[in-house]
Amino acid sequence: MRLFGRMYEPHAAREDTVLFPAFRALVGEKELVKLKDVFEQKEKALPHGGFEQMVTLVAKLEQSLGIGDLARSTPRLA
Repeated sequence: MRLFGRMYEPHAAREDTVLFPAFRALVGEKELVKLKDVFEQKEKALPHGGFEQMVTLVAKLEQSLGIGDLARSTPRLA
């Protein structure tokens, strides 16, 4: 997990500070809105539905396994 974090943090930082702003400037706001709608439709067409449906499913699974309360498993900082 540490190696993944080491790789992912700079990757995400570059996406947020370089890639996404450049993409937004290249495509423009109108096209971004269109793309958002297209991706939303594609997501909802997936067998398990959209993101919101998956969040609900995961929450139910976590509750059934007794791990739904993050406060119980999150370490407290001193």
